[in-house]
Amino acid sequence: MATLPAAASIAGMPPSVPAPARTGAPGVTVILVPLVADDDALARAEAVLAPAELARARRGTPAVHRRRVLLRAALRTALATELGTDPRHVPLTTGPTGRPELPAHTGLDAGCSAGGALGVVAVGRGRRIGVDLEPVAPWTPDVADEGWLHPAELRAIALLPPAARPVAVTRAWTRKEAVLKARGTGLRDDPSAVVTPVGRTGGTVAGWTLHDVPVPDGWVASLAVAPDEGNPR
Repeated sequence: MATLPAAASIAGMPPSVPAPARTGAPGVTVILVPLVADDDALARAEAVLAPAELARARRGTPAVHRRRVLLRAALRTALATELGTDPRHVPLTTGPTGRPELPAHTGLDAGCSAGGALGVVAVGRGRRIGVDLEPVAPWTPDVADEGWLHPAELRAIALLPPAARPVAVTRAWTRKEAVLKARGTGLRDDPSAVVTPVGRTGGTVAGWTLHDVPVPDGWVASLAVAPDEGNPR
């Protein structure tokens, strides 16, 4: 994996201060969240979580616990802004695949993802969405044998300069994950069946519009958005 910058230096943001990201996706708000905080900030974040969310966070290692708390609290805060309520009162639950879920009457959809010291949360208004963020991983020929890349993607990767392959492959993975999360299936579906436009900005995959999320160097993030209120599963 690439060496990641400290959270306090991410795009000049102090620790735990969310920052909006411009994706060009109408009706969708995307926020970058540094996932490092002192104990006081962590305690404040824990205070807005539901008991089940806090229990899940505490099942991880201390580092995982901290990331889960900060990310979920950021998601609740973003949703509370949309709903005009307290983050503790947001009717947020978790589906069988780990996808955030909200009652239909809210008109909102949500997603989140974490990669080391950085997280991302997304809120869709009248739009089904999925989002994924990953640290940039090195490219080696062994990746081709892992089975999650489609042959067409492998051919496109082979045409890229070697220096461009790590970001391109990581972006392919985040696009697949974003689509699968938007569908609500996660990795229960075969990621190789989601064929992404390697080496190109944005695009459409299986009826989902892809947007590249601006993130600091060392990470890649992608957003998948349904073209309307329907869900093109």
